[in-house]
Amino acid sequence: MIEVVPRLLPGLWTTIEVSAISLALATLIGIWLGVVRAFTKARNPLNWVLDAYVFFVRGTPIIVQIFVLFFLAPELGIRLDPYWVGIIALAFNSAGYQIEIGRAAVGSVGAAQFDASLALGLSRRQTIWLVILPQAVRRMIAPLTNEMSQLIKASSVLSVITVWELHKAANAISSASFKYVELLALQAVFYLALILSVSRFARWIETSVLGAGEGAADFQVR
Repeated sequence: MIEVVPRLLPGLWTTIEVSAISLALATLIGIWLGVVRAFTKARNPLNWVLDAYVFFVRGTPIIVQIFVLFFLAPELGIRLDPYWVGIIALAFNSAGYQIEIGRAAVGSVGAAQFDASLALGLSRRQTIWLVILPQAVRRMIAPLTNEMSQLIKASSVLSVITVWELHKAANAISSASFKYVELLALQAVFYLALILSVSRFARWIETSVLGAGEGAADFQVR
């Protein structure tokens, strides 16, 4: 097990890269759409589109979404490396959940603060940026941490489209050495270490950077 650790490190690094890039893309898209959804009237057609998107993401397995992109893109004349197919598929999946994270975080602030800010003379835009979002961001940290953990674990599915991430690297070694139990144990250790690191980092952001109070980490949407 000690001998094969260096051979797993490239796959581990790919897992970190794929998860981090996917989360960044999904956060930029999903949180923004979630905030837009929170301030959009229920009958707006945009809400119907976002509801259908969230329903599709939550209602279908991620492996189906990966295969759809992997096999459909070439049919449309789009040639992508499996590495980027994996990133786009993970970001597409994660953004569907993050729409709900953004919407729920904004909704948890309370309409009274919005009305009070308008009464004090702030514009709608100023109220959203200066009053609502700073509070909502603190409430997003815990569910975003959970989402990063989900992405790290979901990245293992990219092995089916030949992305050389941690699970794919471990499978290649175990197939050649027939040491299946040992390689499964090593994978578990690496995945646990990554997820623990993400959780610790998120806790540090909550307490040291944002100064979030007790109970902020308990906010969840899943």
